[in-house]
Amino acid sequence: MICSHCGKSILLDHITQRGNGLSAEIQCPHCQVWLGRTPWVLKLKMLSFYLLLISGVVVWWWPQTRHLGIPVVILAMITLLVTHLMDQLKVTEMPPKPDDSEQRHKYR
Repeated sequence: MICSHCGKSILLDHITQRGNGLSAEIQCPHCQVWLGRTPWVLKLKMLSFYLLLISGVVVWWWPQTRHLGIPVVILAMITLLVTHLMDQLKVTEMPPKPDDSEQRHKYR
């Protein structure tokens, strides 16, 4: 896995996680940034996957439903592909910045 903030690779042994389920977040060991996914995109992705699976099975086993089933399969596939592309790790919480006010005041 690659951190979307610093671009360094994250090993699975060094991951710190908080939260459960769709709202789980991980912390990058290099830059200490918390990364997470958007829960509504994950829900839409799962919904479109199961809709694609169920409608595909229904269309396969009951050919008389193809006039309605094929457009449902196509729309579910498009939704699944788009949400898969949108499913990115994003920064949810930045680490606190170090206080360098003395350093900046020194050179003013």
